[in-house]
Amino acid sequence: MHRRIVRAAFGGAAGVLGVLVLLLPASISSAQTASTTAAKNGWGYGFQVQLWHYDPTARSNVLGDVKQAGFNWITEQIEWDAVELQPGTYDWTQLDNIVGDANTAGLNVMLSFEHAPAFYRTDTSGLMPGDPSTYGALMGAVASRYAGKVQAYELWNEENLDREAGPGNVDPSTYLPLLEAGSTAIKAADPNALVVLGAPSPTGVDVPGSIMDDITYLQNLYAINGGEVAGYFDILSAHPSGFSNPPDCTPATPECSLSGGWNTDDSFFAFTRVSEYRDIMVQNGDANKQIWFTEFGYCSNPTPPPGYEYCKYVTEEQQGQFLQQAYQMARNTPYVGAMFQWNLNFQMSVPQDDEKWGFSIVHSNYSGRPAYGRLLGMPKP
Repeated sequence: MHRRIVRAAFGGAAGVLGVLVLLLPASISSAQTASTTAAKNGWGYGFQVQLWHYDPTARSNVLGDVKQAGFNWITEQIEWDAVELQPGTYDWTQLDNIVGDANTAGLNVMLSFEHAPAFYRTDTSGLMPGDPSTYGALMGAVASRYAGKVQAYELWNEENLDREAGPGNVDPSTYLPLLEAGSTAIKAADPNALVVLGAPSPTGVDVPGSIMDDITYLQNLYAINGGEVAGYFDILSAHPSGFSNPPDCTPATPECSLSGGWNTDDSFFAFTRVSEYRDIMVQNGDANKQIWFTEFGYCSNPTPPPGYEYCKYVTEEQQGQFLQQAYQMARNTPYVGAMFQWNLNFQMSVPQDDEKWGFSIVHSNYSGRPAYGRLLGMPKP
């Protein structure tokens, strides 16, 4: 759903963690898990972070924000060619820094790699490699280097969109070989690492050659070779968004939209959409697995870029209120094992007219927006 920044340099980010006023949230009851796979070290409270090219002080401060909030996971998404510079030639500098510092801080790590380097693409492979085994080689190399240090890998990102799979390449049959190659290599190198199915984007529409409805995509993915996909992932991932709808909003109550829009399809209602993913898993005999919200957030920005006008209708205070409520709802949903808030600190790397800015809950000077205070003060059973 969101474009990433993986190479934007950000140095000299020394600063002091902002002083926060703790808010008193409602208590959260412990939820029972109905799945055989689970987040390491209990239920997963995660942040999507930006640490690429950050200096040691900046990394320390961002990870300090994660720890101060009482969260136990981070995830970072990375462009493949930022690590594999030439076929078989890897630059581990940034990953070593990120994984090493996160481990020192006692945090679990999830990584995701996508967009094949140009030297692996063909005229018909879009943004994927012409030979899926090259993705397996990458993931095998990463999992070997960080065995026991990276706890999960999300394989690709929003592959039902052409901006992630490539024009004309949006089809479950092009993703499945990548998943199989990546998963097989990861499990061979680090059997304890969790493989997370790359989350589709909640689109609700079909545009031939460009966009596939996420429900249709998942149904078609499971339909290949009698559900072959089920053998190649541990967790199903979701990237729902709050839009301008409080988390307990449903398609039956569209009037709850703060903007009066972004409420005409199930895909605009995060928990409704994820429950539909769950239905697909159950229908395909895959109910023993969890769903993780690997991206979930609310945007608050008075001057958002085109396409994100709903951000104007969500105040900073509502952003925090809705995020806290969403975590409570997710924690009490038996088949959900983790939620990663999108995003913690991207205001440090993008201007206000970038769509990622409004979702960020920490300012560029490390002070927290109200949402950060809400999540910091939220009980985490």
